[in-house]
Amino acid sequence: MTLVSATEFGSLADIAGTVHERVRDWMRAAIADGTLEPGARIVQTEIAEKLGVSPTPVREAMRDLAAEGLIRMHARRVATVTSIDIGELQEIRLLRETLEGLCARLVAERITDDELAVAEQMQGEMERDSDLGVYVELNRRFHFHLYETARSPRLVQMLMSLRSATPGMLSVAFTRQTERRASGLEEHRRFLKACHDRDLDEAELAFRTHSAISFDEVGALMENR
Repeated sequence: MTLVSATEFGSLADIAGTVHERVRDWMRAAIADGTLEPGARIVQTEIAEKLGVSPTPVREAMRDLAAEGLIRMHARRVATVTSIDIGELQEIRLLRETLEGLCARLVAERITDDELAVAEQMQGEMERDSDLGVYVELNRRFHFHLYETARSPRLVQMLMSLRSATPGMLSVAFTRQTERRASGLEEHRRFLKACHDRDLDEAELAFRTHSAISFDEVGALMENR
């Protein structure tokens, strides 16, 4: 696949942040809107040439996007956009919603006050920091922290496996629109309150709602392609 030029979907200079952050956000947006399609080959040197930057910020950006699950790294500094079909997405969604519902109940029952305070601190950082890359990382840490407080290692192992099989677009879909990001943070607050109240039913409902909307949007993006 031939990479589009930066001017075809926005100048790099129009994106705020360091060079590394601008390259990362450029690539993330290209993946989210389908400019870089699932399975597309990405070469570090080609990205650097297209965007008029050195290879170093591109390498850092690719590392970040690989951690988010948006791309998969291969030998010789080559990567591909993560690919998954709609049938796989639906199966992963069913499994994740079922297991995360169970996990939510266990978290609400077993989380300690100190662990809840840590989760609330992460929530506060997400609400204060507007940088998308920071938000994605904090959101991942927030959920992983909550998984651990369920104190069910086998369940956590299954959830981590499902998350690694889920396209990184799920995180992008969650944060792509300001209003969706705001509602997602409200769902976090709803879940944390349920944990405070030891309300297992409300905790499960909050977790299920949280993931369902993001899966809906990713499914719609895939069908539109």
